[in-house]
Amino acid sequence: MRVPPFHIAVLGVLLLTAACSSAAPEIAAPTSTTTDAPTTTTTTTTTTTTEALADVPTTIERVPSSELVSEGHVTIGSTQYNFAFECWAAGAGDILALGVGEDPESDEPTQVIVQAFLGQPYVSVLVGNDRILELAIDKPADLFVQSDTIRGSALRFVDAEGSAGVGESIGLGSVTVDCESFAPGLPEGYDVS
Repeated sequence: MRVPPFHIAVLGVLLLTAACSSAAPEIAAPTSTTTDAPTTTTTTTTTTTTEALADVPTTIERVPSSELVSEGHVTIGSTQYNFAFECWAAGAGDILALGVGEDPESDEPTQVIVQAFLGQPYVSVLVGNDRILELAIDKPADLFVQSDTIRGSALRFVDAEGSAGVGESIGLGSVTVDCESFAPGLPEGYDVS
């Protein structure tokens, strides 16, 4: 089962909640406990259904907080997107990484979801307010978690248009997220059903 791209909107809200900004010092980063992540997990899926894209409100400026201590990148074709991540140990070997960064070509804000769940791998990059780059739904995807690092290679990405995972092919890509620490469970409001 794939996670619809409207979860990018959830990411924006979650990162806003976790953000520390000099313009709004009354917003404090939430405290979280850390937990050990599982050492090795492999997730694979091939999905053939589509889901409609939801409107994605992303007009909020994001400031990485102290919770975004992990680093990683998503490479799609010849473009590498660098991110600051927060990692979540969702249980049973499942890892979720939510990140923010900038488009290396346009300097637009970017957000990413990397979901390394058994049977439900998912990667989606939101560039600016409306361009969604995500895994193709008709191709298998493998994400591996080993020694607190999520890795995936030979991933097929599309420029999503109208349906999740459907659109013009933009090439092969890879994912690497080095999780420095883990928040337990999943962020409030994150739904994988």
